[in-house]
Amino acid sequence: MLNFAKPQIPIGLLHDMKQITPGGSHDSTNGGQWKPTLNPATVTFKGVVMPMSNEDLQYMPEGTYTKQTQKLYTNSHRLAVGATFTDTYDGATYTVTQELTHGPIHPMKRYAVEARGGASPK
Repeated sequence: MLNFAKPQIPIGLLHDMKQITPGGSHDSTNGGQWKPTLNPATVTFKGVVMPMSNEDLQYMPEGTYTKQTQKLYTNSHRLAVGATFTDTYDGATYTVTQELTHGPIHPMKRYAVEARGGASPK
């Protein structure tokens, strides 16, 4: 089998991101209300958040976007829609709203993300 070069994001652009995995359970003694854990699990991965371009917005069919919409690039870390992560570079917290795939061509992952705390309601 041929081994082709795989496109990668330059290491100089990447910095640590912390994926936040909330946990908890339903408290049956309190009417079944959700009780989150005090210390949610985190997973560290390398990535970079970039602004959306006009070309990105032109070809994306998933509805409206705000000024808070950005793109996240990683070399191989997978995130699900709805996943939350914090950028250690500026401390901003983001939620994944869509996967912008390149298909099975290479392992680089690209996601549309929305900054939390300042986004307009949809």
